[in-house]
Amino acid sequence: MIHHACFKCKRRFELDPVYVGFELSKLKKKNPTHYQAVCPSCRAVNKVSVPQMQEELDAVSDEIEQMVADYQQSKAEAKAAKQTKARKKKASSG
Repeated sequence: MIHHACFKCKRRFELDPVYVGFELSKLKKKNPTHYQAVCPSCRAVNKVSVPQMQEELDAVSDEIEQMVADYQQSKAEAKAAKQTKARKKKASSG
């Protein structure tokens, strides 16, 4: 777990490295320098440095890659289902 303290309310909270790595991989930016963590207490956005978290992220890199692969597969399946539905609708109306 990645430990962080909110800059605004000073409350300490933990970040799941698998979830953080997954969110960082979804970003359009290839090498992000910060992760925006939301404080669960005051909802302030905290910038957490990626190099500080790198050791924890490297330790769970296999789990992150699996989560990303599952996400991409489900996204592709949803897209295919949507296209199939659109084709059926077009065929029935035309």
